[in-house]
Amino acid sequence: MLDNIKGVLPTETKEHSDDTKKLDTDGVIEFVCEEKNYDVIPEPIPANDVLPDWYKQLSGSLDEGLESSSVKRCMPFLDAMTMGWIIPLCAETEMEYDTQKGEANVNWRFEEPTISSHGPEQIGGDSHPHSGKAILKFHNYWGIKVPDGYSVLFVPPLNRTEQRFQVFSGVVDCDNYFNYINFPFIWTAGDYHGVLDAGTPLIQAIPIKRDTLIGDGRARPMSDDESSEMNKQVRKLGVEESDYRDNIWQPKAASRTVKESESPEE
Repeated sequence: MLDNIKGVLPTETKEHSDDTKKLDTDGVIEFVCEEKNYDVIPEPIPANDVLPDWYKQLSGSLDEGLESSSVKRCMPFLDAMTMGWIIPLCAETEMEYDTQKGEANVNWRFEEPTISSHGPEQIGGDSHPHSGKAILKFHNYWGIKVPDGYSVLFVPPLNRTEQRFQVFSGVVDCDNYFNYINFPFIWTAGDYHGVLDAGTPLIQAIPIKRDTLIGDGRARPMSDDESSEMNKQVRKLGVEESDYRDNIWQPKAASRTVKESESPEE
């Protein structure tokens, strides 16, 4: 139960002109908010601009020997971490959670709700693996505009461990759905009394073009040529551990180039 929540923010879209509903955003994702909130609440941030401190402080090499690279030299790890945008918590929020009572007490000073309740029956009640934990919902005050044919994949920030809560994932067809998208989550920290800072990363938003997704698949034995190709790749990695990073990896517009001081070390 949330003692201090007086209701759930209505999700009906406000009236907008046709010009606002269909913007020329070809190749661009736009995050828009009401005028009163602009330059007030934290803005969505490119994911590569908010790398976690533990990652920035990590050395690329653990020692001087072979097989000593850390995850900081792993391009697949970095691509996932830096892809898309991070949507942050709109305002500082006090959370008090009592595990024994199963109660959450939430306070905020912002004029709009930051967290509300979310019925556990919507995720199966007692049959869900996290049955008994609080199911809540972060409120988001950024509408999202994407070009026609695009959806947005919402996932917990990738390769970033948040021990206090676990946000659910989802895909929304934001080219045709213009509304505030809120983020249900499970409180996982147990007993807690503290403040969630404004700007706390909540969700990673990754635009995806629907007609580029692969829908068909099959499993089959590897051919002789494929076996040779794989064996050759394994041998190349034995020659140079960074072969993938140096010779195969391709820059991706969605993840962008990270700052030089935070990029994988040579």
